[in-house]
Amino acid sequence: MHLTPTALLRCLRPTIAMALMACLAGTVPAAAPTVESPEAAAGKGRFEKLCVACHGKAGEGRADRAPALQQRPDLAREFIRNRIVEGKHGDHAMPPWGTVLDAAAIDELVAYVSWLAGHPAGDAGTTLTPFSLDDPARIAAGRKRFNKTCAGYCHGYDGSGGRAPDFKGRPELDPQFLYDTIYHGREGTEVMPAWGDALPEDTIWELVAFLRQLGQQPVD
Repeated sequence: MHLTPTALLRCLRPTIAMALMACLAGTVPAAAPTVESPEAAAGKGRFEKLCVACHGKAGEGRADRAPALQQRPDLAREFIRNRIVEGKHGDHAMPPWGTVLDAAAIDELVAYVSWLAGHPAGDAGTTLTPFSLDDPARIAAGRKRFNKTCAGYCHGYDGSGGRAPDFKGRPELDPQFLYDTIYHGREGTEVMPAWGDALPEDTIWELVAFLRQLGQQPVD
């Protein structure tokens, strides 16, 4: 079969593109945490409030209380929902959360436990965010909130010049660490109030998006 130069180029384009991507892979910055779904992200936060005592922080389970939830293809979504709603009697008893949580909260927990069940144990600590942390609108909202709430007393305007360490030039700042610190606060020599009861989760993630962007900027 004889191919014209134009037809040959069309055939080669996908291969050329894949080769070019492979060459560039080593120079592309690390991607932001994957957004699995807003429900799964919200469910992760709810799971860490309600379920970790028995199931472990990352769903690894506890032999004396509850089985592992990671990498469990046997856990169908409907089974997960029924167990959350109805609970379980006998060994490894579980309270019926259907009498406590509304439908939206249950949907969030189902989404996160389903995510755990479909991923290996090593992925269980993955940061799940309700939106992309690279979204300019979310970063701008986080900057506005930061300079209104966090700048004056401790952190300084745009995260510089305050009592606390500056945020610029700190690419090691992990999104989950930032979220947990804002949510739970800190004790000890660097006291920080817990904002988890005062700010919605999306607002905390917007702060994380802004701080993450600051960390990637060079020091002045």
